[in-house]
Amino acid sequence: MPVHMADSQRDTVGPYNRMSASQANAYKACPRLWFYQKVYRFKMPQIPVLFVGRAVEEAVCRVLRDSPGFVAANSSHDALGPSPYHENGEPCTGQEQSWPAVGLMPFFPNERPQSKDELQTWATQRAGVHLPPALKRMQEQWEKDERKAGDWSDVDPKRCLDMVVSAIDFHLDEVERCFKGKGGPGLDAWRQGQREAWPAPDGFPHEPFTAGHPLAGEGEVSWTEAWEISRPWFVDPDAPSFTMNAIHPDHWFQGEYDLVYRWAGTPVIVDLKASVGANDRSGDYVDQLNIYAMLWHVTHQRAEEVSGLQIWYLGHPSIKTIDVPSLKEMEAIEREMKELWDLLKAEPPSRDDCPPEPKPMRGFDPGGKATEAPDESRCERCDWHDVCPGGAGTDERRLSSSVQLPGASQQTPLQDIGVLNPRATVRGELFSVGYVKNGVPLKMMLKQGTNTAHIQVVSTSQSDGSPTVAVQAMKGVKVLVKDAVFTINWKGEIVLKMDPFSQLVADEDPSIDSFDLFDYQAKHNVGGTVVYTYEKSGVGKTGKAWSRKGLMLMDHSGACKVEGWADDWNHQYTMLEAGDVVAIGNLGLDAWASEVRCDYTRNSRLQIIERVERSAA
Repeated sequence: MPVHMADSQRDTVGPYNRMSASQANAYKACPRLWFYQKVYRFKMPQIPVLFVGRAVEEAVCRVLRDSPGFVAANSSHDALGPSPYHENGEPCTGQEQSWPAVGLMPFFPNERPQSKDELQTWATQRAGVHLPPALKRMQEQWEKDERKAGDWSDVDPKRCLDMVVSAIDFHLDEVERCFKGKGGPGLDAWRQGQREAWPAPDGFPHEPFTAGHPLAGEGEVSWTEAWEISRPWFVDPDAPSFTMNAIHPDHWFQGEYDLVYRWAGTPVIVDLKASVGANDRSGDYVDQLNIYAMLWHVTHQRAEEVSGLQIWYLGHPSIKTIDVPSLKEMEAIEREMKELWDLLKAEPPSRDDCPPEPKPMRGFDPGGKATEAPDESRCERCDWHDVCPGGAGTDERRLSSSVQLPGASQQTPLQDIGVLNPRATVRGELFSVGYVKNGVPLKMMLKQGTNTAHIQVVSTSQSDGSPTVAVQAMKGVKVLVKDAVFTINWKGEIVLKMDPFSQLVADEDPSIDSFDLFDYQAKHNVGGTVVYTYEKSGVGKTGKAWSRKGLMLMDHSGACKVEGWADDWNHQYTMLEAGDVVAIGNLGLDAWASEVRCDYTRNSRLQIIERVERSAA
């Protein structure tokens, strides 16, 4: 099966701590690059081309999901509605939910495409229907992204459509092979209504058809049958995000295939790339497919191997075929990935464990063909050049332990970012239980002596899948709020936020240390180097527009976001550039999982201490 889910009874790693091919490639390109992006959580500029690639892939998958036996070429993009899935990605059964294709009437045989050319005409028209809404969705995501860069007006819809059509043409070649191969070894089983354990998304439930497939014919295979039989597995665009992974049986690795062809009896994995393939990353794509060959093998009891690996460069367009690794090579790949997990994931690595030692750049011509390497270093084009010691930055302390801010009567002490801890364990008694959803209270009030605090449940399950609220929430129950995020709301009230790393349990173990509500340090001062600034805005549920600004700050010990409402920042924010050294006083703390964030309010203060050489802009 292309999807191999975690065994919740055996999974001690959790979804937030698995290794992936992209992480492995990032670390091998430069250990410090991986550290900045995966530990410090620096986010690179989000240019439109990154979102265009997702739109192109979505449109390709939606065309593949359509059927020339059920959907007319000029039908609406939502003629085949979304398929129903549970939150964890498991498909609903036909008894649980109605599936969109079940209610469609099949066309008569003479109304279906009768040749490859007719099938191509139908599929090309469907591509033109599906691409615009996919591009619109991606544009909306790009516009909301705090790190958006570039200009969406530079996106060429015609070029995007050309890439979708190129992928469809490649697929139609596979359909033609299936047609000429008389439907392959699974024709009779398909006609009888048998289904793969995890079939290609087609709008039908995963159960077999009791009366045979509704598009099944007799005699020679038809072009519509060949389309249906050869349809590759792909990630259903309507499935919950990040649930269609193949997870290593020991849970330390996961990957998500783009396309998997299975009609010929053995799997072929295809990686879609909405690019020309003429840059260094083409080498990463080869490594990724080799890793996926290993992943398929180990998730199929080490008894099945893929028969082919392909990269479809849709911007060229061309297909690059990758040699399938041998069993010995796959064993070596698996060992290497496990060693990387042990190094990077078993325990959080320090910055010194990830030195700025990039490997040389690689050269590729269009179509991913290897050529002479470019005359440039990886550091020259790195997004973190201004703050990394491999570029213009440093790992050394930039500020002393205290600074004299203009107008202040005394020096302001600074805390190391790396030791900021927004989490607190607090004892108390439930004073009230508020909003309840699906049987889980999401808002409660905790009383500790004469003091109170709000409990806000922002995640109902922990990182290991266990519930965050692990006690019957009733007034008067004595509880222990473990590792909650200690914050102060705009009214000055204490709020204990419960995320996937928090839990509410019965207070049954007096040996567990806890804080008094008013003994916890709520405000902090930090300083360091500005990595980048960002802004985000939107419209709230009440229709009121909102706007927030922030920056990523790094010192010698760690990094964190500092974020607040746009109107709360002082004028120095508009003067900031990457590499500037700043001090920021009177900040609150917030967090999600392992990511720490500082809250900037109207009582906070930003001060530029040292400036880098200003840009020409």
